[in-house]
Amino acid sequence: MKKIKSLITAILCVSILASSCSKKKDEVVVEDLTPQTIKGDITTNTLLTANKTWILEGYVRVLNGATLTIEAGTVIKGDKVTKGALIIERGGKIMAEGTASKPIVFTSNQAVGSRAIGDWSGVIICGKAPVNFTGGEGQYEGGILGAETAKYGGTIANDNSGVLKFVRIEYAGIAIQQDREINSLTLAGVGSGTVVENVQVSYGGDDGFEWFGGTVNCKNLVAYRCTDDDFDFEFGYVGRIQYAISIKDPNVFDASATGASNGIECDNGTNVTDIPANKPLLSNFTFIGPGVNANTKHNAGVLFRKGTRFVLRNSIIVDHLKSGFTLATVQAGDNLFKDESEFKNNLVFCATANSNFKVSSAGTNFATDAILRDFLLTPSNANAELASLAAAGITSATLLNPILTLTSTSPAKTGASFTGLTGFDVVNFRGAMDTNNWASGWANFDPQNVIY
Repeated sequence: MKKIKSLITAILCVSILASSCSKKKDEVVVEDLTPQTIKGDITTNTLLTANKTWILEGYVRVLNGATLTIEAGTVIKGDKVTKGALIIERGGKIMAEGTASKPIVFTSNQAVGSRAIGDWSGVIICGKAPVNFTGGEGQYEGGILGAETAKYGGTIANDNSGVLKFVRIEYAGIAIQQDREINSLTLAGVGSGTVVENVQVSYGGDDGFEWFGGTVNCKNLVAYRCTDDDFDFEFGYVGRIQYAISIKDPNVFDASATGASNGIECDNGTNVTDIPANKPLLSNFTFIGPGVNANTKHNAGVLFRKGTRFVLRNSIIVDHLKSGFTLATVQAGDNLFKDESEFKNNLVFCATANSNFKVSSAGTNFATDAILRDFLLTPSNANAELASLAAAGITSATLLNPILTLTSTSPAKTGASFTGLTGFDVVNFRGAMDTNNWASGWANFDPQNVIY
């Protein structure tokens, strides 16, 4: 009997091989896209393959010692009923390496035409890099996700939480309670051994990207039509980010009582003196604001407050409602005045006249908007004001078809400076793109109508 079974198996294998060899080049192999549910804790190395779609049900946690690997082209959907989330705990890893032609997509599990902001919770990655909490450790939104869930921080600056490359995150982000939210992508205490490149978040229900401390460096980020801030930094983040895009929708905004939608919101920590001090190093950003007719909850292109330090260079900030650049606290202004922060070689235009530079909390060094403006327009800072969005020389800033490459006559084609900065690509242009549209092929600006 065993010999007969072995003979049958051999015949089947030869038959399959022959069939495969005779397959015509133009024949299509139909993949099994039957949805597979993932829930609970992942404790061992796990692979999500691209030949299936995957549903996140509730809080899915990758625990210490486990690695979640996701194939290029895989689609993962967040369950709307349970507000699914993916949480990479400290010591866990995510290896999500898509390609320009096969991005990895995290999206809503709703049908075409029915997807909405906040359909699911989002992606949270927790690492062991430094944060500025007392004791050197924090927990996501004070432990609201669970007693042992999403703790982050430590002493390992080069901690490695894995890879996110060519990834889209759509329709994520929810408010759990007042002022306690999950963002589309949160990087909490994530170290510089982690790779984050070519990531787009779209229609987020809170912040697009948020960094809670950590040292991770990022490139080629897109925040598209998110509700609150597109890039939010706090609790001692000190990494580098180059080439990033913020695009605001005039009708998508933070409607909470304390909310205001910015391109960047940069804080420090619980106290203005917390160390390590927040100091993101940022270059080559393009911020496209919502325009003069936007809802009044829209605010600044970039806003710096509390005791934060910052470097923002070689960027374009256009068409925001209330200001291009805002200093929101005396301490943030003092750090700028003392050259502990930098705002240099940027091009700024605000949709509201005479509002390019604003001081919302006057101090000794910057008592008025005019004093701040004069300081930032000095030759040593090399910032300049634009007459309009069109004057930036961006190919197309329309919501549904944003092409942010520069025209041949754009003033942003030159004028970048990296003096004193290390770890950045040294380029001549300002803004996120020159003539190379690095978002082409993998980013998507109409996720509502994509059939997954």
